Parts: sequence; structure tokens; C-alpha cells
Amino acid sequence: MIVIVLGMHRSGTSTVAGILHLNNIIMGTYENFWPRPLKQNPKGFYENYNFRKINDQILEYSGYHTKSYSPDLPEVKVLPKINKKMRRLVGDSLENFSDWGWKDPRTCLTVKYWVDVIDQLGYKNKIKIVFVTRRADSVARSLKKRNDLPILNGLKIWELYSKSILSFCYKSDLPIHFCSFEDFLNNPSTTCNILFDFLKRDFNDTIINKFIDKSISTSGGGPDIVYPHEITKIENEIYSKIGKR
Repeated sequence: MIVIVLGMHRSGTSTVAGILHLNNIIMGTYENFWPRPLKQNPKGFYENYNFRKINDQILEYSGYHTKSYSPDLPEVKVLPKINKKMRRLVGDSLENFSDWGWKDPRTCLTVKYWVDVIDQLGYKNKIKIVFVTRRADSVARSLKKRNDLPILNGLKIWELYSKSILSFCYKSDLPIHFCSFEDFLNNPSTTCNILFDFLKRDFNDTIINKFIDKSISTSGGGPDIVYPHEITKIENEIYSKIGKR
């Protein structure tokens, strides 16, 4: 099984990747997990830097710099030499692990090309997509706190990533599970039960109870933020899909 975790920066993808990894769905190794745990993510990011590095190369060649937090995404292009790196990385993962995956928010913008590579290698039937969302205002507050990004910019970035994921989901015939960071915080056992039922795997409830802590989220509350209409529409659309099969 190959689990691709999709979700915007500051949306709980590290939490979900950690839960998967600690339940034997390998998201990387100590050597390639980067960054190491930081103040804003004390339990770790569970982010395989090898995938992140290739995503950066794809986007930079396409004229997009992730850390610019620009809401304007050019047409994404993949050079043959980058495609070769993608094939090698996926091939190595397939050779080393039976159940594995990765998370990197940049994959929201490149997922189609990763799926194409996995399909080229003959393993598309092993893919499962987990889309982790979080309310746009919480993401915007978190980006303001971490990167001093203006709230409106944070909302627009949330919109870009969320629209990119939805566009992929609507065109894809892959199994896709929609879940929210809020549900992981408020109802961790039930939410994980649903997730692992989708994955058709057992999970260790003891690990989850130790790993998920409401204190890891400090951006859920604050002054009301008035959304642009388009963001309200996208947010409602995504949350309406949670819990559906």
C-alpha cells in the first residue's frame, strides 16, 4: 500500500503522518525525516525530505517558489531528469517497504505527477489518498504566527492548495479519504478508527492517545476572520465530504 497524505501547510499533515508511521505505514526514516522536531511541531514533522526536495525542484523549474507563499501557481512542468529521480525514489521505497507513503504539503501541487510515475511503475492500484484539511482561518492564523504572513495571504494560499487538491480528486479514480485536523484533535480514537478502516489496517490506540494532544494546536481560536466568498464555498465543499465513502 502507498499512502499519499495531502494537505495544506499547518493543516495537521504531520500529525496524520506520525500516526501512520507509528502504526507501521512507513513515512520515511530517521535519516530522511527533516526538519527535526521544532517548537511549532514538537512531536516531529514525519516529512521525508527526499520527496520534499524533488517537489521543490519541480516547482522551482516551473517558476514557483514555495516559500514565497504566492497564491499564483504557474503551469507545473516535470523535466525528464526529474521524472527519473521520481521513479528512482518511488522504486526504492517499493523495494524497501510493503506499506509506506509520504507527506509534504507541496505534493498538493504535484500529486498528479507522482501518481503518473507510480502508474508507470505498475503500482497505481496500491495508492490510497488521505486528504487532511483544516479550517482556513486556523491555517491563516498559524501562518501569521509562524511566518508573519498577512491573514489574507494565508487565506489565499489555503485556497490555492485546497483547489489544487480538489481538482485532482475530482479527476482521479483513486480511493480518497477526506478528514479534518479538528476531528483528530476532538475525537482522535473515532477519527483514527475511520481512517484505518479506509486503509484496511489495524491501529494501536495507545500510540494514538499518546501522540495526539489538543495542546499541539494554538491557532483554532482568535478574532473572527471574514472569508472571501470563494474560500467559504471551497471550505464548505471539502467539509461536506468528510465521513463519506
